Amino acid sequence: MKREYVKFPSTPEEVATTQQEFLDVAGFPQVVSAVDCTHVLMKGAKYGDNAYAYVDRNRNKSINVQLMCNSAFRITNVVARWPGSSHDSRILRHSTIGQEFDAGRRDGILIGDGGYGLKPWLLTPISQPRTPAEYAYNRAHPRTRVFIEQVNGQIKSKFMCLKIGIRSSPKEACRTIVACTVLFNIAKELREPFIIDDNLPPDPPVEDFQGQPPADGVIVRDQIVRDFF
Repeated sequence: MKREYVKFPSTPEEVATTQQEFLDVAGFPQVVSAVDCTHVLMKGAKYGDNAYAYVDRNRNKSINVQLMCNSAFRITNVVARWPGSSHDSRILRHSTIGQEFDAGRRDGILIGDGGYGLKPWLLTPISQPRTPAEYAYNRAHPRTRVFIEQVNGQIKSKFMCLKIGIRSSPKEACRTIVACTVLFNIAKELREPFIIDDNLPPDPPVEDFQGQPPADGVIVRDQIVRDFF
């Protein structure tokens, strides 16, 4: 049921509607999804020779799950197959959706935190803002991105296995995680109430992306700063 309930905006009408809804939040243009990763703990699974790959920065064994969402808290993309040591940017780079954006087959832009590398289709905060417009951009950025952070909290609050950990093989754990995203979107469709659990385990800290941002990404971000902020 994943393809039926976890859908990325694809038609021109869906893209335009999603972009307008994000624009109405904080004036940030062209956004079709916010992206972030969250870790789901593994409890007592048999990892074989690859156990080290599941150890995250908190020294727990986990699955690093990529999620995207719209401003209605609907999950639009899920990638649940990477061990906990995988960096968020690597997961996006190797995901189908990331490759589609890179090839120009998707419209709009994603919005992500400083752990991702700047791209023409993925806008991150400005690390050292200098002008009033750049400061305004940085204020609007987290207000737009916060939806995915709230989705991470909501889905873990709703499905206890995602909060305390999954006791199964990594393969079955990934299937369980995807099933939870489907059920999460169904619950949103049914307008079920969501309560955030303030005692959720913290995700491992993500290092800011290192390296020189690509020129094409800088050009797109600078143009948005000039035109909208």
